[in-house]
Amino acid sequence: MNKELLWAPFVITCDTTPNNSLEDGLRISRKDVNFEDAGLWLPMIRYWRLELFMIPASIFVFVTLLADPLIFICILSSRKLRQETRYLLLANALFADIVFLIFNLVLSASNMAGLHLQKLLCEGLLIVEVTTYCTGILTITLMVLDTYLAVRWPLHYMNLLPSSRAKKIVVGIWILAAVYPVTIMIALEMLDSIEWEEQKVCLMLLTLDSRTLGKEMVIAIHVYFSLGVMLCSLLIFYCYIRLYRITKMSGVWQNRYSRAKMTLLSHTIMLLLYFSPGLVFTIEIFLFQHYPVKLDIRVWMNIININLLVLVPRAFFPYLYGLRYREISDSIRGLFRRRRTSQITSIS
Repeated sequence: MNKELLWAPFVITCDTTPNNSLEDGLRISRKDVNFEDAGLWLPMIRYWRLELFMIPASIFVFVTLLADPLIFICILSSRKLRQETRYLLLANALFADIVFLIFNLVLSASNMAGLHLQKLLCEGLLIVEVTTYCTGILTITLMVLDTYLAVRWPLHYMNLLPSSRAKKIVVGIWILAAVYPVTIMIALEMLDSIEWEEQKVCLMLLTLDSRTLGKEMVIAIHVYFSLGVMLCSLLIFYCYIRLYRITKMSGVWQNRYSRAKMTLLSHTIMLLLYFSPGLVFTIEIFLFQHYPVKLDIRVWMNIININLLVLVPRAFFPYLYGLRYREISDSIRGLFRRRRTSQITSIS
């Protein structure tokens, strides 16, 4: 006897004749589904057991939050560190990553659990998530530019980027990063074309729908995001090429395992990891708007991007960028040393 269990987005056909085992009789065939339907997103997550991706995501977040707040507090508590532009930019990147990780984890957990968020709450979470992500990318780009200026013009560096100017730049970064998500949400409110009761998951990728915003708006967003990633990548690439040519004259590259080589290699890998999620997101927008991509491929790409790719560089960032600075390492040791001394004093 054949039985067909209808469950979108799949048709499960089960042959229960005595000669067939349950495994042999169970056949799954995909129905033609509309991958733009957000209502099918959650069943696909449950079918593939993609909620298991929350385990590595939670581990990466835990590892990152062990170091990020500590380095951030050390920078803010030290007047000497606060006066240097590179540490201000580092603190801004760490703060953006902390906020991003918290909101990204909340959104991922709510989507995996199938919680139906209110429209205003979902939009607010998405604005904060995208703003902090863009802030991190822009800050890292400026950190590379800051290093280039310090090496290229060491005598004029303090005049080019004093701490007062760096603080204004940090404020400008947050404003610029917020333009992208806020503009999208304002456009959505003006169009008012989303049936929110059908929106089962809260994802920026589903918000950027040509049926919702229109093809012209989606193309404009795609161009805006692509140009931003391209300009940041070109600026970083140019700075690193110039740094290599400048430092090559000093002979620091002669040793095969020199500190400069290892630093450049580790930073290059870190930057590639930081920019790869934005590249994947750009590819997602382009492919899913112009080509008939299957729903399961779309869900897998998005889950891997959100729960793995965006978290890996942030887990390594504080250890490669923060703790490698001798001033920060000494400050952290001094902080624990003072705490231990105070505990011994209170006991005695």
